[in-house]
Amino acid sequence: MADGVLLDWEGVLADTADSRRAALRTALSDEGIALDEAAFERHGAGRSVRFAAARLLGSRASDATLVELVALRAERAFAERLAQGFAIDPAAARFVELAQLRAPVVVVTAGGRTESDSALRLAGLHDSCAAIVTADDVGGDAPAPASYELALAHLGRRRVVKARRVVVLATDLPSIRAAREAGLRTVAVKAPAHVALEADAAVDSLSGLTLDAVDALLGISAGRPA
Repeated sequence: MADGVLLDWEGVLADTADSRRAALRTALSDEGIALDEAAFERHGAGRSVRFAAARLLGSRASDATLVELVALRAERAFAERLAQGFAIDPAAARFVELAQLRAPVVVVTAGGRTESDSALRLAGLHDSCAAIVTADDVGGDAPAPASYELALAHLGRRRVVKARRVVVLATDLPSIRAAREAGLRTVAVKAPAHVALEADAAVDSLSGLTLDAVDALLGISAGRPA
């Protein structure tokens, strides 16, 4: 049985890509920068807002104050969109509710602390999470191997865990690559083929999926080793 389940609320539980893109577009437009789909996919999708702001500002990213200003604008615009309501994937929410009865669930996200706490509370899933690791908890880019190492540290406070028995559910390449660099098993969820190819396994949906089924996909034995 898996020693823990790590997932991002963005992508796995809720599709927030459109809201993230719109928030960044609003923040960058004040600086005269137009954000197109291709640029967002290269520099913004699945990344922390500060990383995305720095990349999208290009040569102007040397101005740390400007990067912070754009990031704060984007965070504010995103929070406003969240406050208007967002849809949680019921199958993913059900998976979390059942999985946390068998193994601790930790959210690892490129989002910030305030927005992540708020979104999980609105979704009724905050209490199902053993811990939440956000971009605010690690220095530099997020997600990063350090994000997952911190999640492992949280799990290790409860019991001994083995990295190869911890499951990561992700929808984007930055998360899958960071998790694998940290030595974790990954399952691509609702991901396009080029993303799924970099994961250890892939599923089209979490509908009807159990933690036992995830264990079987990844070859994790039913018993917990001594």
